[in-house]
Amino acid sequence: MLTAFMIPLLLVNLGTSISISQLLSEWKTVAIALIGLVGLALISFTVSSMLFTREYALSASSPIAGGTIAAIITNEAAVAAGKPEYGAFAMLVVSFQMFIGMPVSSFMLKKESEYLLNNKHLLAIGPSDVMIDTEKKKKFSIHLMGDGPVQYQTTAIITMRVAIIAVIAYLISNLTIIPGSNPTNYYLNPNVAYLLFGIVFGEVGFLVKNGLQKAGLYGFTMLCLYSLTPNSFTSVTPEALLDMVIPLVGTLVFGAIGIAIFSIIAGKFLGYSVYMSIAIGMCALMGYPGTQIVTDDVVNALSASSEEKAAVSNVLLPRMLVGGFTTVSIASVIFAGIITPLIF
Repeated sequence: MLTAFMIPLLLVNLGTSISISQLLSEWKTVAIALIGLVGLALISFTVSSMLFTREYALSASSPIAGGTIAAIITNEAAVAAGKPEYGAFAMLVVSFQMFIGMPVSSFMLKKESEYLLNNKHLLAIGPSDVMIDTEKKKKFSIHLMGDGPVQYQTTAIITMRVAIIAVIAYLISNLTIIPGSNPTNYYLNPNVAYLLFGIVFGEVGFLVKNGLQKAGLYGFTMLCLYSLTPNSFTSVTPEALLDMVIPLVGTLVFGAIGIAIFSIIAGKFLGYSVYMSIAIGMCALMGYPGTQIVTDDVVNALSASSEEKAAVSNVLLPRMLVGGFTTVSIASVIFAGIITPLIF
């Protein structure tokens, strides 16, 4: 029960961390990341489903699209449907996806860095548009209220605000249950509603940005969520886990291929190189801080001056951060909300 209560709080809080102005300033990166997930969905419903069964393919797709939160949503749905083995599989996918995402991204960023250094006129753009100045931030801001007096920024008050929005999102989502269908099928999935309401009420200022972190409750909520994981594995035998190895590797590889192909296509139309496009697409298999770690490692390993390294970082880092932000924080939750009702 406690865990079920924490999921809405965490998703609403996640919504508050999303900056609409940053997404608008790096809209090309956002587009490539989202179109890459279209490739993942297409591969999951076709090739992966035919080779590894539909349940394995779709259970893997949500974690591949984002990460821990999407995997937990899938895991919770699997346990509720009496099929915990697919929840365990989703958690395995999220545990191993970095073994594909990080090496591929590192290689692609290295190639992109070399290309930028050989074409230094591309580095003359200065700081990335994602680092927009204060005036541009004001232009996009719809912040209508502040965080309130300091004495009201307590753990209880901050958490109460998040809980109120979570309840409102839940009630509105319940009004969208599809008539005559499974009671867990909605036009507006509750998990998606929590995220969207967090974004909206974070932008208008009712919710404190990253409120659970400021209230000192974020670690506790994540601990509650991770307590869901053992429930999936208790009914899975060692033999069943061994049977998951091939679907695990297969869904990850084919999912990454689908993301890469569609990211390249999107990047071609938006003026991004093949290397940069694939790196952005692979953000789904890492998320933060993986996106920053890989980028920093690649930049630090360059044989270039400190000024050139800084210029390359100004190009690569914002794109990677926004790419991970788009897939892991936003799209994966929506993706999981759409996919899980189709699995169970």
